[in-house]
Amino acid sequence: MRTLKQINAVYEKIMDSDLSDRVKSLKLQKLLNEMIRTYNIPANMSDQNATDDVTALYRKISESIPR
Repeated sequence: MRTLKQINAVYEKIMDSDLSDRVKSLKLQKLLNEMIRTYNIPANMSDQNATDDVTALYRKISESIPR
């Protein structure tokens, strides 16, 4: 189980990499899945079980996924 600081560091490494958008997308999705399992993030984010820091990082990552 990684801390939020560690997850953010992985996120920054992915975003700063020269990986293709497809690979970045896959890695970011995997990171989001890890956060969902680790921090019990609900499917509906309005059901705030997570702390504000968790929610903010989750949204930061999800909004960065190349489409």
